[in-house]
Amino acid sequence: MKKKKKKELNTPKSEQVFDPEVLRMYLMGATNPGFSNKIERAEDIIDLHLEKVHHGKGHIPGHDALFVQLDKFEAALDKAIGAGKLEFRVIHGFGKGKLKDEIYKILAKHPHVRSFENDYHSRYGYGSTLIQLK
Repeated sequence: MKKKKKKELNTPKSEQVFDPEVLRMYLMGATNPGFSNKIERAEDIIDLHLEKVHHGKGHIPGHDALFVQLDKFEAALDKAIGAGKLEFRVIHGFGKGKLKDEIYKILAKHPHVRSFENDYHSRYGYGSTLIQLK
């Protein structure tokens, strides 16, 4: 029995068997819990109404609300592009149109956006925009 253990320890590296599950966990960032290279699941629809975006973390002054919503929009757009989505819908609501105008400025310059249209949706009306990605 002692000879068997000794033989296993002297196995050349080319003959050593590795666990594919451990390798997968290593590649997915399991060796460092603070870091992960996984892409979170991208959503098909993002709602930018302030109560959906802010999640009750205190009061946001009116002039800062637009920046919070645009940050959420840009993060969702990047996720959709990273996930390889071809289509993405953003709900901006009706209001005065400030949020929609700012979103359209971003989309007009973005290299990964094929087209965008404020089309009618049975659930959101004209308060949403359909974005076609490249």
